[in-house]
Amino acid sequence: MLVLLHPGLRTTVQDLGRSGHLREGVPRSGAADRWAHALAQALVGNPPDAAGLEIVGGPVRFRCDDARVVALTGRDARLRGRGPLPSYTAVLARAGQELVIEGGDRCRFAYLAVSGGIAAGGVLGSLSAYVPAGLGPYPRALAAGDELPLAAPTMRAGGAGVGAAPLQYGGPLRAMRGPHTRRFDDRATRTFFAAEFGVRPDSDRMGLRLGGSRVAARAGEILTCGLIAGAVQVPQGGEPIVMLADHQTTGGYPVIATVIGADLGRAAQLVPGERVSFVEVDRADALAARRAMRLRVSAVA
Repeated sequence: MLVLLHPGLRTTVQDLGRSGHLREGVPRSGAADRWAHALAQALVGNPPDAAGLEIVGGPVRFRCDDARVVALTGRDARLRGRGPLPSYTAVLARAGQELVIEGGDRCRFAYLAVSGGIAAGGVLGSLSAYVPAGLGPYPRALAAGDELPLAAPTMRAGGAGVGAAPLQYGGPLRAMRGPHTRRFDDRATRTFFAAEFGVRPDSDRMGLRLGGSRVAARAGEILTCGLIAGAVQVPQGGEPIVMLADHQTTGGYPVIATVIGADLGRAAQLVPGERVSFVEVDRADALAARRAMRLRVSAVA
């Protein structure tokens, strides 16, 4: 059993999300930074789609009833027992030992994996909490005193000490041209791939909202279209929105570009006030970057 003693600002159960339900109006949800989540799971011997905790705002305090190997990943996140413990490393949590997760100034999402993973029945094939619709076996932000059952450990105490290089955040986001580029003139497209945008404070798991430079579509809104994570919508005001894990499934704003899957975690981890730009890549670049990230996760041993 994993016992949450203090939940921080917002802690939810997440895995890699529920696929195949966009046509029913249900977003994939899952971890906002899928690569950080998958890497944490790999470090404790779990499959990438095992369920763990996604943490926004610390400190978070927890304990496990039995000895477990745990790992913390994410941007600017720290793990502490009686003293500092390394992130991106498999750490032994002794039975009943209280551990604390803290975040620095640029910590947006942190991920805790526990060997064995959280054990519960899924909803539409996933344990992920989609809070706006109340989906998931734990469909809300967790509260102090919540007890989460754990499956049998997949890694024993001897596996502690395995580490991985931390994921790197910052830098331009790689993006491909979107399906509605004809609705933007050449000047607007050049501006999008050359300008620097500021992250707005109303960004959330649904979308990364950007301000500053404006990119206007010459043809205005569309009737509607399906959306995927990474799609960059441009509303009438010209301030782009990058769709993230809890994005709506359809929308009427034209899509100027799509952030590639390998960089979606970096997009989600941006904090309000931070600056970001985009660089254009093609499909081959996107696939190569995705393969590289998958190899990085599978290489953890």
